[in-house]
Amino acid sequence: MSKLSAKEQDLLQRVDEKEELRPLFLRKVKGAKWFEHLDSRGYFNPDQNPIPVNVSEEGHVKIPHWTAVDYLIRTAPTLSEEENKDLVVKFLEIIVNSTNFAKDSGFSNYRTWWQFSELLSRLPYRHITTDHVDLIDYWLDDIFERSLVADEIGKWLAHLLEIGDEHSSQLAVRVIEILFKVDFEDQDFGESVRKDSKLRTEYYYADKIIERTTRLAGEKLGQTAITIFDNQLKNILNELSNDSWSAIWQPAIENHEQNKHKNDAENLLICAYRNALDGFMASKPVEAKEHIKVMMECEYQTIRRLAIYTIDKYYPLCSDFIDELLKEEYFGSNYRHELWHLLNRNYQNFSVEQKQKVLEIISNIDKTDDDGNAHEAATFYHQAIWLSAIKDHGKEETKLYNDNVGMAKAVPEHPDFSSYISVGWGGRKSPVSVEELQSYTIEEVVDFLASFQDSGGLREPGIEGLSRGFKQTVKTDPLKFYSQLHKFIDLDFAYIYSIIEAYRDLWSDKNQLPWDDIWPCLFGFCSEVISQDRFWDIPNREQREHFVATPFWIVSSIGRLIESGTKSDDHAFNEKYLKDAEDILTLLLTKEEGDEFKENSDAVSLSINSPRGHCLEALINTSLRCCRLADKKNNKNHSEAWAHFQPIYDAELLRADAEKPEYEFATLVTNYLPNFLYMSWDWVTGNLGKIFDQENYLRWLCAIQGYSYIGTVYQKIFSYLKENGDLIKALDDENIRERVDERVIQNIAVAYINNFEKLSEEGSLINALLVRNKNNELGQLIWFLWTLRKRSDENLRGKVFELWPRLLDQIDFSEKEGRKLASKLCTWADFVNHFDKDNINWLLTIAPYASEEFNAYHLFESLARISKSQPFETHTVWMKIIEAADVYDYPEEAFRQFFKNLVRKGHEGLRKAKEVVSVYISKGNERPSIWLNEVRQEIQENHDPS
Repeated sequence: MSKLSAKEQDLLQRVDEKEELRPLFLRKVKGAKWFEHLDSRGYFNPDQNPIPVNVSEEGHVKIPHWTAVDYLIRTAPTLSEEENKDLVVKFLEIIVNSTNFAKDSGFSNYRTWWQFSELLSRLPYRHITTDHVDLIDYWLDDIFERSLVADEIGKWLAHLLEIGDEHSSQLAVRVIEILFKVDFEDQDFGESVRKDSKLRTEYYYADKIIERTTRLAGEKLGQTAITIFDNQLKNILNELSNDSWSAIWQPAIENHEQNKHKNDAENLLICAYRNALDGFMASKPVEAKEHIKVMMECEYQTIRRLAIYTIDKYYPLCSDFIDELLKEEYFGSNYRHELWHLLNRNYQNFSVEQKQKVLEIISNIDKTDDDGNAHEAATFYHQAIWLSAIKDHGKEETKLYNDNVGMAKAVPEHPDFSSYISVGWGGRKSPVSVEELQSYTIEEVVDFLASFQDSGGLREPGIEGLSRGFKQTVKTDPLKFYSQLHKFIDLDFAYIYSIIEAYRDLWSDKNQLPWDDIWPCLFGFCSEVISQDRFWDIPNREQREHFVATPFWIVSSIGRLIESGTKSDDHAFNEKYLKDAEDILTLLLTKEEGDEFKENSDAVSLSINSPRGHCLEALINTSLRCCRLADKKNNKNHSEAWAHFQPIYDAELLRADAEKPEYEFATLVTNYLPNFLYMSWDWVTGNLGKIFDQENYLRWLCAIQGYSYIGTVYQKIFSYLKENGDLIKALDDENIRERVDERVIQNIAVAYINNFEKLSEEGSLINALLVRNKNNELGQLIWFLWTLRKRSDENLRGKVFELWPRLLDQIDFSEKEGRKLASKLCTWADFVNHFDKDNINWLLTIAPYASEEFNAYHLFESLARISKSQPFETHTVWMKIIEAADVYDYPEEAFRQFFKNLVRKGHEGLRKAKEVVSVYISKGNERPSIWLNEVRQEIQENHDPS
C-alpha cells in the first residue's frame, strides 16, 4: 500500500468521518497512491453503486451519482505507467463486480454505466477482454438512459479501429455487435399491431457513431464488419417483411432529405452498411467486389439497392456488373433511385450493346390498370422517367425523351424517386403508416380503409389520421390511383375527400402529370359521388368529431378543385372537360343549401367559405374561362358563351327572395363585380336594382359587403349607389359599419380623384364626408389619400390641396380627437414639394399637434427633404413642432440633413440651427447640439462650397 503523508492521512480521516466531504474529495483527488486506501475503506464495493430512488408517487425517479468512480476516471490515464499496470486488473474488477451485482440485484444505474464507459476507454486496451466488452450489453439495456453510454463507447470504438492491431480489432468487432444490436417491439394502432425495429440509442447519438466509426470499420475490419451489418439488416428485413417496399421507407441509399424515417433501425443499418462498404472498397477493392457479387445475388432488394449504389459510386472498378443490372426487374420502383442515378452518371460509358439494352427495356415498359387495360399516358410518363436519366447522353435518347413527354403531356418531376413527399402532417395518428399503404395493391387499400373501425379515443389512432395518411399516399403515387378511383366510391366520405384534396394539391402545386387522362377520371369520380343517394342523406351530413370530412367538405373540395382548374388560362384543364365541370356544379348548386346568414354576419367570409359559396366561385371561374376562350376564337366576342350561363345567374339572383333564401350569390355577385361586368356589362347594370335591393335588407347588407372589397370604382356603378344613398347608408348601418366604412370611404375618395364628382358639387359624397365631420371617417380619408402619394401625380396633389383647407375648417383643436386628426394630417407634408403661402400656413397650423398620433417622426423626414431648397421656411415649421411637443429628436438623419442645409446658408442659417438646439438644451436634451457640431466639422473638413 502506498504511503500517504501525515497531511493526506488527516484529510482522509476527515473524509471518513464527514460524508458530506466525500463528493468534493473524490472529484478532486487522483493518483494511484490513493487507491489501496480508498479500496480498503469500501468506497469501490459493488453495493456502493447507488440504486435509483423513487421521488414521487407519479413514478419520478432520481438516479444518484457514484462519486468514487470519479476518482477512478481521473486516475485511469496514469495506469499505463509500468509501476501501476497491476491496478488495471483491479479497476476492471470493480467494473465487472459492480455490473454483476447490479444485474443480480435487479437494478441499473445509467450514470454509473456512463462513468464505466469513460473509464473503460481510458484504461490500457491490452488488458481489456471481450468479456469486459460484453458488460456494455447490460449497460445499454438501462430503462432510463442508454445514449450517453453509447456515445462514450462509440468514441472508444473509433480509437480501437485506429489502433488496428489484432487485439483492438477483436474488441472493436464485439463493440460493433453490441452497439448495432436491434430490438423489436410491437406498436399498437387500435385494431392493428405493427412491429418496429430500434437500436438502443437515440438517433442523434446513433448517427454520430455511424459517421465516426462505420467507414473506418469497413476499412480496417473489411469483410468482418460488413458481415455484421449485412446480418443485422437482413434480420430486420426478415422480421418486418418490408423489403419489397424499401424505396418508400428509405427513398435514397445516400443521405437525403427524402429519408423521413432516418431514426429507425433499418434506416440506420443501411447507412452503417453503406459507409462500411465504402471503406471496404477503398482499402480492399478486390475482396469488396466479391462481396458486391454476393449482394447482387441476395434475395433482399434492399441489399441489392446498396450494391447498385456502390457500383455507381465506384463505376470504373465495378463496370463489369452493368450487364447484370440491365434486366427489367431493376427498372421497377424499388430500385429506381439508385439505378436512375447510375444511368444518369455513367450511361455515356456504356457499350453500344448496353445502351441498346437500356433503350429496349425502357420501350417495353407498359402500364395497365388492375383489369389489364392499357393506359397510354401513364406508359409514356413512366418511360419518360427513365429516359430523363439518359436524355443528355445522345440525340436518340433526347428525341425519345421529348417524344414521350409530348405524348404524356407532362414533364416528370423528381424522376429519380418512385415516391416523393414534400410535406408532413400532425393530428391524430393513423393506424397504418403511409409507407405501408403505399405498399398495398389498390384492392388491399380499399379493403383496409373499408374495414377500419375508429375507436373514437382522442389519443387512439383514428379515421382522421388514416384519411390524412391516405391523402399523402395518393399524392406520392397519383398515377397508381387515378384510373381506379371508381373502386373507392362506396368508402367513408373522409377517404373520398382525401382523394379529391390530394389531386387538388397536386394540380395547385403544378406537378407535371398526364392531366388530360387524370381530369376525366376525377370528374367521373366526383359525378358518381354526388349522384349517390347517401351523399344527400341528412344523417350523413351531420358534423363529425375529430375533424373528419362530411359531404359538406366534399362539396367545398369539388368547388375548389374546379376553381383551381379554371382560374388561370396559364394553368387550366383542357376545355373539352368544361361541360363536365359545369354539369357537376349545376347539380351541386341545385341540391346544396346555403349557410345561415344573419344581419350581423360577415357576409363575404361566410360566402367564400361555405360549400355553396365554393361552388359559386367555381361556376364564376368556369364562366370566365369559357368567355375568355370565346374571345380568342371570336375576335373578342363572348356573347354566346355568356348567354349560355346567364339563365343560371338569373336564377341565382332570385334565391335571396325565395321562401328559404340563400345569400351566397347576393354577396359574390358584387364581390366579383369586375368579372361580371366583363362577362356582361348590360346584365349587371340592368340588374343593379335587384343586386342592391334595399327593400330586402339582408340581401342589401350582403351586396354592400361584397362590393366594399372591389378595388376598382366604376362611374356608372358609383353614380347608382350615390343617387340611391347606398354608400352613406352603409356608413350609418350598425350591422356592417365597422366592416365596410374604410372601404366605402376609399370608394368615395377614388371617385373624387377620378373626377366622378367635385368637392364643390351639391350632393357630392366627398363633401358629405366633410359635412358629417366624423373623426374616424376623416381620419380614414386622410390616411387613404396619403397611401396614394406620388409627388409626380399633379392631379392627386391638386385634389389633396383642395381638401386640405376644408379639413382644417372641420377640425376642433380644443378636442383630443381633433388634435389627433391634425396629427394625421401632418402626413400630407409628403405632398409638399415647395412651400407657398398656403401650404406653409396649413403645416404651421397642424405642426404643434404632430406628436399626438406619433407623426412628428414622419413630419421631420418631410421637412428635412424640403429644407434642401427652403431651409429658412422649414425652420419656421420645425420650431412650431419642437416648441409645442415633447423632446422628439428622431430620426437623427433628418436632423443632420436639416442642420446641414441651414449651415450651408451661412451665419443666419447657423443662428437658426442654434435656435433649434437651444430649445432641446432647455428641455435637457443635448443630442441635437452634438449633431450640429459634427455637421459643422464635416462641412469645414470637406470645404463644402455649397
